[in-house]
Amino acid sequence: MQIQEQKSLQLLQVLRAIASLLVVLLHCTTNMAEVLNKSFFWNSFIFGGSGVDIFFVLSGFIITYTSFRSFANWGKLRTFLQRRFVRIFPTYWIIITGIIALQLLLPMAYKSHFDLAPEKLMQAYLLLPAHPMINGVSWTLTYELFFYVLFATAFLIPLKNWIYYFSLAYIVCIIGLRFSGYNFPRGNNWFHLITFPQNIEFFMGVLSVALIPRLPQKFAIPFVFGGILLFIASAIFFSHQRQVTHDDFNRVIMFGIPSFFIIAGLVKYELLKVINIHNVLLLLGEASYSLYLLHLPLIAISVKLLAKLQIQSALALHLIILLLVVIISALSMYFFKWIEKPLINALNVFFKNRRSIERVKPVL
Repeated sequence: MQIQEQKSLQLLQVLRAIASLLVVLLHCTTNMAEVLNKSFFWNSFIFGGSGVDIFFVLSGFIITYTSFRSFANWGKLRTFLQRRFVRIFPTYWIIITGIIALQLLLPMAYKSHFDLAPEKLMQAYLLLPAHPMINGVSWTLTYELFFYVLFATAFLIPLKNWIYYFSLAYIVCIIGLRFSGYNFPRGNNWFHLITFPQNIEFFMGVLSVALIPRLPQKFAIPFVFGGILLFIASAIFFSHQRQVTHDDFNRVIMFGIPSFFIIAGLVKYELLKVINIHNVLLLLGEASYSLYLLHLPLIAISVKLLAKLQIQSALALHLIILLLVVIISALSMYFFKWIEKPLINALNVFFKNRRSIERVKPVL
């Protein structure tokens, strides 16, 4: 059983915007501490990496929600992979090329710790496991791509509900390994990719598509508020260096599970309601990928410039950083509107036309 109606889910766009801003605020916090030796809002946003957990669960839901009608149809696999390629790589390539240019042209203003050796660059451009993080946040894209590869089996197996069974089996397997006393590998990058506990969050998103039709409407709001309360409690505990477990499962428990409840509740609520969200919030949600990839180098450069100005006022620094967040968000929306979106649309049209040509190509 799955969601039968497909509609644009505006509340999830808002959630994407919130998730990306959490990551931005985390990096404002870490850069102020490292470069200026000052705290940003008393390190209140040190839990901002939880935005990644939201993204992982959200990605699992969105990919399933937009693809379930094509399950068990191997002819749709090529289109799925092309669209995933177009969504991830071109924008990423443009931005890391710009970062490399900054490293070469303005080494004093922007200096990172990555190696420019050709093999290292190739690993980074292809997002291979343990690649040099020229961008700083690109490790998450490697796990995103791994999820796409596993998800592709939904198009190949002649069983409509295969991906749900597979998701459940994967989650049980990873949890089973943990309770068996298995030490999750660090040395073997590919095996670590396969057994990384946070992969569970993608499949939690997949399973939410099967859960939502069975979820009574009256539970929608309690799911949302319950998830928010759990998320806030986890943020407080995390900020005080408290953990549920001392391994990679900690993030899954503290932020993945609340994200699952929030997303399931929001979707259930919006499927039966007409929601009107301000266009700026929707645009920021759509531009969340651009914001995610652009913000870290811009923050790093800006904070280093602030260090040169030797501003001592904590209030002034906080106001400048907040203004910086607004500027970076605006730049990301413009980048999305004028570069990312047109590029994605053009490439999708290109691949669609190629498939059309191949279908009508005469057999000689």
